[in-house]
Amino acid sequence: MLNRNLDYALVGHNFFAFLLSIGLLNRGKKVLVLDDDRFNYGDFFTNSLTSLDVEFIKAWGESMDLAPLRNIESYLSPGKVYFYVGKKQVVLGDVPHRNFRELCRKFPSLFYDAQKLSGTFSHENEIISFDSVYNDFCQKVSALLFNEKSAGKMSLLFENSIPEDLKGHFNHFFSHFSQKEGMIEQELYDFNALVFMMRGFFQNRLSITGSKSEIMHLFFSLVSPYYKLDHERLIADLLSHHLAIGGEFKKLNLQDLKFQSGLVKSFELESFDGLIKPQKMAFIGGYPVGLPIKLQATQSASYNCLNTVFHFKDEVPKLLQGKKCVFTSPIKIGTERPFWEVYFDEKTATFNMIMAKKEGTKIDFIRERVKSILMDDLNFLFPEYTFELVDTKMKFTLDVFIEDKDYSAYKRTEAGFRKKITGVLEDTAPFLISRLKNVLYFGPYNEDSLGTFSSLIEIKRWQESL
Repeated sequence: MLNRNLDYALVGHNFFAFLLSIGLLNRGKKVLVLDDDRFNYGDFFTNSLTSLDVEFIKAWGESMDLAPLRNIESYLSPGKVYFYVGKKQVVLGDVPHRNFRELCRKFPSLFYDAQKLSGTFSHENEIISFDSVYNDFCQKVSALLFNEKSAGKMSLLFENSIPEDLKGHFNHFFSHFSQKEGMIEQELYDFNALVFMMRGFFQNRLSITGSKSEIMHLFFSLVSPYYKLDHERLIADLLSHHLAIGGEFKKLNLQDLKFQSGLVKSFELESFDGLIKPQKMAFIGGYPVGLPIKLQATQSASYNCLNTVFHFKDEVPKLLQGKKCVFTSPIKIGTERPFWEVYFDEKTATFNMIMAKKEGTKIDFIRERVKSILMDDLNFLFPEYTFELVDTKMKFTLDVFIEDKDYSAYKRTEAGFRKKITGVLEDTAPFLISRLKNVLYFGPYNEDSLGTFSSLIEIKRWQESL
């Protein structure tokens, strides 16, 4: 029988929800996790990890003696991502020294200063040293950030943890943010496009600049191996632990939320379990859809994601099958559709196109335009191949990307480590603006500027203080 009087009701189908629930259950709280498919993160946020994410999760697993997190490698599969800045291809996701060498080869002036830095990787000991120093750094800084209680110290802790062997490389890359006026035109175009696309991919932020901490995280994400997370299997194992320690779970949609004096007083489920009365609620994901709540407006514009599946008449060329590609160009920055990613299968290409969010956008109104843009981009990138469409399917995902136009952000030190909680508003009648006092939101609208890594830090802090 479902407990109708709860301390917390958490809404979201993602491993973050279970990390929060298990922490609360360990403190003796009564917790229900609701898998409501109208509120979640998309694939960008939950299905891809870097070494920093992996090491932070492992530190969490060791601290809580939680086997799925301690053994997070068993849920990961390594892969490569093919990034295209115009027609310049950058292949990342391999071991650190190969990723860094690829960046140096494709963007030599941005990543490598031959007069000041060593590290040509012409000797085996340089290769071993770079990989070892990088891996040790990720493990050390993740453990330090996991155990740090003060949000104000985290940016400095991150910077002070960078070993000297890597600090020179990072400082050279970061110096370009204050020296853009000295770049030649093509170099500036490449730099802006690279930063914009990579911040979108790794951090869910759309920006050609960033604070020092944000660019530190970006730099070490670029050099990191790329891991694909078996998200559903991790959720299943965390759910088993959640239930074993007294948590409750329902894969049902919320119904009939009741509000009173700025509080959620009760709700029902599709299973007719009767009124459920939580002391607090938390929504963990992108943006609520089809629910009588909305998020407090922010000054930053937001973008969402259009998932488009192309079915081709013939097989995709063998060299493309299994490839994950991400594409932008300098002329796309600042437009309504700044970049996309695609995964090629045997006879399909599955795109995720990042689009400016507009209320009421109908897929039927943009279908032909999107098809034309994506086909033109495919023909531009792969002119040696022919793609003949036979069918197209489109849907909006729950991914959220936040635009940041603070062009002087590089002068700041802080990243989004501090508590910047977006308010959740009652949305039951026109012109009704009432912030809900017992409802929290976790997700990219909280100005999490480091993507998954920021969310891990945020969930860790709140599970200890709620």
